[in-house]
Amino acid sequence: ASLGWGLLGRALLVWVVLFLAVLPAWRDAKAANMATEDRAIAAATVILDHARAEAAAGCARPSDVLVHILCQRRLLVGLRTYYPGFSVRDERGAFAGFEFDIASRIAGFLGVALTVDAVTPKNRIPMLDERHVDLLIATMGHSVQRAAEIRFIRPHYYFSQTAVVGPVASRVAGWADLAGRTVCLPLGSNSNIQFVRHQVRILTFERPEQLLDALRFNECTFIAQDDTFFAGFVADPAWSAQYGIKFSFAPLPWGMAVARDNSEQLASLLDNLSVAFHADGVFLQLAKANRIDLSLLEAEKSKWASDACVGAGGTAEPACLTPPVDNSDASDLSSVAPYVAWIERTAAERFGLNLDLSLLQHRSTIGLLLDGIGYSLALIAGTQISTLAFALGFGWLLISGSKLTGYVVGTITSLTQVMPLPLLMFFVYVVAGGIGQYSGGIALLAAIFAIGLYNGSNAARAIHETHATQLRREQAGAQPRSFVRIVALASVQLVAFLINAAKGSPAAGMIGVPEFLNVVTDLTANSRDRITMHLTLLIFYVTLVLVVIRILTVVRTRLVAGLGRS
Repeated sequence: ASLGWGLLGRALLVWVVLFLAVLPAWRDAKAANMATEDRAIAAATVILDHARAEAAAGCARPSDVLVHILCQRRLLVGLRTYYPGFSVRDERGAFAGFEFDIASRIAGFLGVALTVDAVTPKNRIPMLDERHVDLLIATMGHSVQRAAEIRFIRPHYYFSQTAVVGPVASRVAGWADLAGRTVCLPLGSNSNIQFVRHQVRILTFERPEQLLDALRFNECTFIAQDDTFFAGFVADPAWSAQYGIKFSFAPLPWGMAVARDNSEQLASLLDNLSVAFHADGVFLQLAKANRIDLSLLEAEKSKWASDACVGAGGTAEPACLTPPVDNSDASDLSSVAPYVAWIERTAAERFGLNLDLSLLQHRSTIGLLLDGIGYSLALIAGTQISTLAFALGFGWLLISGSKLTGYVVGTITSLTQVMPLPLLMFFVYVVAGGIGQYSGGIALLAAIFAIGLYNGSNAARAIHETHATQLRREQAGAQPRSFVRIVALASVQLVAFLINAAKGSPAAGMIGVPEFLNVVTDLTANSRDRITMHLTLLIFYVTLVLVVIRILTVVRTRLVAGLGRS
């Protein structure tokens, strides 16, 4: 018994020694963990106190957005309206989700009310630039390109990558399998340019929920969005039985963002607050409450709880910060990219214009632009030739052909006159696709044929009516006219329908020449500002039609003058 008690005593002594040895290390580790949080909170509090002092002294001309927020006693935050788990607005207008909860915590720390404004991928940066919101927490990836426009808060609050989703049965597993297919994308996504570079056809949607509807109703075989967007759906057995993530790419850190100008205090405070929220597990707690993936946040908590990543002043050590992603692809940059950037900068600084000329900064998008110009020129030149050919051919047959020929041609031209052009183009496109295997060339020829037939038929009727008028004059003693002279007399109407053919050519992009529509879609999908893109297209087509009008006017004038001398 004494031996047993002796062994037990020795064991207890060993445990006590071990406990006393480990206790300081455990206490130091706990103190270090608390210290990182305390240092970061203290640094943020110092900034807040300075801003409060300035706000108390007067709010006429606040030096920083933070002072403005304190003066207004409210924080304006831009949030997405439909991004499950992160930010969703219900039918009553109330927001909920991980990002909304972060905004609430920040407003609570500042001691001000929280006001939320809805933003989209397209307008979120302009909303911040134009001071409609003070802060963005809107599922926005931190890229080098975006960092040139706004100021991102670091450390980042979340991470994601782009996922391509499609039917479970499909064998798509990478870029090579997607080449030539169509993928539906959210407008303005940072990764859209990657699809263009891999020769993938794209179709864009304004809101991510539209992608899900398009997938469900078979409008899109494949859709792409951040993998975080699909997290809840992948967990649903019914949904995952039909669809799945085929592959993912482009890992991207998500960051809160403030305006670049007059926001140094607000940005520094939020940087420190983000360190604290990681270190004390606030981000992790909020993510868990909203049932989103925690793996990356758990790693971030460990990182920012360490003294190695937080300086004595509570600020983050630069070596521990995740850098922004560079999506520029230096090999794809065009030779005019620096000049384009200078034009954008100058327009913003001197005239307050937010131009988006990004399509001129990459070889791939310039190639698309040149393709679009090529399709347009070929289409307009072709429609001019086909319209003239149908006008002269049908006009000659109506005047000089037999009664049967005149009846048949008259019926064709009459039907064509009353048929809507889009319907005629669609019909010709379907017939052309049935005769031969679809290609861009076949589509282009089909559009040229349809537009030429439509406008040529109208011009032929004008030539026939001019001939009928001349016949009545001949009976009254006027000198007979040749076919060339009849065409000259009807030249005003003929030129009008040739101009109409030029103006109608862009409509072929909707049905007759899908390649042209794809070019426009690809270009606008990679631009945050579609207005600039469509305004450029408008100016291009107006200029092109004006050139056609000028050429036709000169040709008609010389033709009439030559016939008059003869």
